[in-house]
Parts: sequence; structure tokens; C-alpha cells
Amino acid sequence: MYGLDVNFLNDRTQRPSEAGLRASTRVKEDPRPYYIGGAVAVALLAATTGAWALLTNQNVELEKQRANLDNQLTALQAQLSEVQNVDQQISQIESENQALATVFDQIKPWSAVLQDVRDRVPNGVQLGQIEQLAPATPPAPPPTPASASPSPTASGEAVAPVVAPVPIQPRISISGRARSFNDVNDFLLTLQQSNFLKGEDLKIVKSELVDNPAQVEFSDQGAGGEIKVELPKVVSYTIEGSFTDLTASELMQDLERTLSVGLAARIQALRDRGVLKP
Repeated sequence: MYGLDVNFLNDRTQRPSEAGLRASTRVKEDPRPYYIGGAVAVALLAATTGAWALLTNQNVELEKQRANLDNQLTALQAQLSEVQNVDQQISQIESENQALATVFDQIKPWSAVLQDVRDRVPNGVQLGQIEQLAPATPPAPPPTPASASPSPTASGEAVAPVVAPVPIQPRISISGRARSFNDVNDFLLTLQQSNFLKGEDLKIVKSELVDNPAQVEFSDQGAGGEIKVELPKVVSYTIEGSFTDLTASELMQDLERTLSVGLAARIQALRDRGVLKP
């Protein structure tokens, strides 16, 4: 048998319509996206470079400001150290002034005390002697508070605080004669009301009858001979006690009443300057 083999491809003819269609489907590539992408990349690179340059410039300015502030801080710390040193010196001087003023405020003028005692002497009592006695027991020194520890100055030296000394109150002795024991008791009661003396500490340490030491003389004795006069006995007394713990600034009215204007004026001057509190 024989097979029939027909090749239709060789006999195929190309149609004009298909050739024109194929040629028209090819599109030429547009280069604008590449230009746009390149421009964007250049813009981003420029922006990054500008930002980096700006940040670098700001960092340089900040470093300069930091160095300037460090110099100012060093100068301020030196000035602060000087101010602290001056403050410590001022505190030291104020403590010394306060201590001196405290000692000065403990002064009680004898003129004021004597005048006050004289004003309180009742009838029938005579003053013989007023003297100052040593204190019975000296007061113990005050404990140093924890806040009064030595404070170092700027140079490193420790400055010990000034503590006002405890005033030693002396004792007083008043002696004389009286007509009776009641008069002595009345004198003690009036003395206990004095602001210059500590009332609860005043006591009669001696009270006894003695011969009257007064002498009676007659200018012209008659022919009858010598006249003898027997005087009544008197009471010899001694009162002892302590001065008050009140300061001179607290006794301003009594100082003015007893005409101790000098001390009163000094106390008022210390008050005006703020050394003593009113």
C-alpha cells in the first residue's frame, strides 16, 4: 500500500493583514522612568548629605556651647566656694557676737540691786552690810549639741562653734539689825518679791537677840551724876540668797526704775541692732 504525504506548510501563503498586525504590536521602550528614578536618587543623596552637614554643624556648635558652659560652671563653683567660706565666717562672727551679748546680758549692776534693796527695807529694820558671796556649786558646762560639730571651711580647716558660757550666779548676803523678829520676817518677804533676787532661794541664816550697840549721850548732865539709859535689845540678822536667773534685757523696767539708765541704754542698742531679741 502507498501512503499519501501532503505538506501544506510549504504551500501556505502569508497574508498581508497578519504581517501588518505583527509589526504594529512592537512598542518602543520609554526612558523617562529611568530619568525620574535617577533624579529621585540624586535628590535623596543631596538631602542626606545636607542633613549630615547640618547635623555636623549643630554638633560643633553644641560642643562649643558645652565647653563655654563648663567654663562658666567652673567659675560659678569657685564663686560658690567663696560665698560658703564668707557665710561660715559670718556665722562664726554672729556666734561670737551672740556669746558676748549673752555674757553682757547677764550683768546686773550693783547700783540697781542696792537701790532695789533699799526701797524694800521696812520700818524698824536697818541695813548693816551687803556683800557678794561665791556661788555654792559651779554649774556644769552645757552639753555640746550634735548640730554644733565643727564645720570645715573652704580651706579645709575646721571651725569650732562658739558656745556661750553658762553664767555663774553669785550669792548675796544682807545683814543688819531689826527691832524684832517680825520685822526681819517682813524684810525677807519684801526681798522675795524683788526681780533682782531669786525669791525661793532667800533664807534667814542668822537671827538672834543682841545688845543694842547704840550709844546715848547727853550734852549737859546735871548735878545728879551720870544718867544710865538701858536700850532694848535688837535682832541681829543675816539673809542670804542668789541673784535671779533673769537677764538684763528681761529686767529693763526694773533697771529704769532704779535709774540704771546706762545698762538699759546698752541693752536697747543691742536690741536695735538685732543682737538681742526683744
